[in-house]
This record gives sequence, structure tokens and C-alpha cells, in this order.
Amino acid sequence: MSNSDEYHPHTRMREHKQDDWDGDDVMTHSGGFRSAALPEQITCHIGSEMSLLERACHTSAPKEILLAPVELHQRNIKRRLREADLPKEAFSVGAAASVSRTLLSECDVSAIALDRIDRLGLVEQLYDEDGDSSSLSVPIGIRSDDPEHIEQIRSEIETITNFNPQRLSAWRATADELSPPFDGDTEEVLELALAVERGLRAQTDKALSDIELIRRATRQLTTTNGDVWRDAFTGIERVSVLGLSSISAPYADFLQAIAQTTSVDIHIYCRPATGEYLRDRVPSLFAVTTPGEVVIE
Repeated sequence: MSNSDEYHPHTRMREHKQDDWDGDDVMTHSGGFRSAALPEQITCHIGSEMSLLERACHTSAPKEILLAPVELHQRNIKRRLREADLPKEAFSVGAAASVSRTLLSECDVSAIALDRIDRLGLVEQLYDEDGDSSSLSVPIGIRSDDPEHIEQIRSEIETITNFNPQRLSAWRATADELSPPFDGDTEEVLELALAVERGLRAQTDKALSDIELIRRATRQLTTTNGDVWRDAFTGIERVSVLGLSSISAPYADFLQAIAQTTSVDIHIYCRPATGEYLRDRVPSLFAVTTPGEVVIE
């Protein structure tokens, strides 16, 4: 199977979705832009993420959540607040997974997720000692005794599609447009990821990863029409997402669910190096009408 971007379904999905973006964006006074293709609360920015520190002020409780994907970025934000002698209580700083755990706890839904080591152990158990399974097979070129590779495939498909029916349909439609043998390869990889996801879920009631926690929280937002957010984050008026070089499907669905079910403003700060690319990608990422819905339950 080729790793060439020319034959990667995600690349072709990007091209396939470009028609959804008409370039009709509106600049805001803060230098961000809004698109008619996005929920009205969502504003995107290219760079300038540290300008948000200008909003730091003394308050009895944070009014803004800063979501940073990695702990290093979270520490950098806190360090900049400290160095500028700004009140650290102005913001609640964390990751989407931690916010999701709070939402799930509010609904009495389990917020326990497997770590990577436990997940790899379960992947191994999907196959017998001979590397075969009555329920699972692997495409040519992928070894059934290589759980790390199999888990990487499952994880990448999850990041691209969030296992959402609409994105999976787009993947399959794109695969059908490819020339043999790449059309068959991409379909087989997708089916492998779905089969592994089903197999792992059959072995545990825990969330398979932090991404699944985010997906569960997304569903709770839509199921409760945002009530769970208002109960868990009373007083929060704004969510800012920082340090992104790309936006995964789970992240997009989570933010879209917040926008659809609450009045919270959402600001996405893209890194300058990839900002223009993300600017074109954002509308299609948020085009899913049922965030959090999956084909596997």
C-alpha cells in the first residue's frame, strides 16, 4: 500500500470538499474571520494567539477556557501569564479531553479511558497465536502480528473520520474514484480500522482513548441540548483553541456541538505556517450535521 499523498483518501477528501468553501468570509474587528459555512459563534484566526492575553483580568471565576492540545503548550500559556504578571485565574487552561471528562462526570457517564499500552494488549488479543482470527483479517502488506501498526491505522482513521457516517461515506466515495489497486487498498484499510474498533469495544466497557471520551462528550452535548455544558461550566462565555497545526475530526465535532447547543463563542487560533491551509479546510471539517454520531455502537 502506498503512503503517497496522491493516493491518500484524506488528501482526495480535501479536494472533494473544496467545493463546500466559497471564500465568502467576513473579517472581524479582532482580525479573525467568519464564514457563512460555519456556526455563527466560530471565529478563526491565523496566528496572533497571544493577543488573547489582553483579555486577562482579575475575576472571581474564569469566563474563558483555553484549549491546548498538548501539555507543553498549556504550560507555555501559564508561563506567559506569569511573566506578564497577569492574573492566572482569568482563564481555565486544559485539553479537550479534560473538558470532556468534566462533562461526562456531570452526566454520570464513565470518563475512564484506556492508555496506549492497554489498547495494544487488546489489539494483540484480537488475533490468535498463529496471527489469524475468525473475525478479523488484514490487507496484504500489513502484518497481523504487528499490533502497533494496526493500532496506528485505527487511530489515523479515527482522527480523519471520527467514525462518523458522513465522513466514512466521503472516504468510500473517494476510494471509488481511485484507480486500481489503490481503490481496493483504501477500502481495505478502512474496513480493518472499523473491524479493530468493533473488536476492541467488544473487549471493554472503558473508552478506548481520550478521543473516544471527546466523542462521548460530544454526544452528551447534543443529547442534552447543551444543558450539561451549562451545568458544568456556568459562567464560561468563550472557548479558545490554541496551538493547532491541524484540526482533527473529533476536535471539529466537539467544537461544533458546543456551538450548536450553547451560546458560547469559539475562537480557533491556527499556526501561521498552516493557517491558510486550515482556513480552506475549516468549513468542510464542520460540515458534518450529526457531530458525535458513529457507525459503531
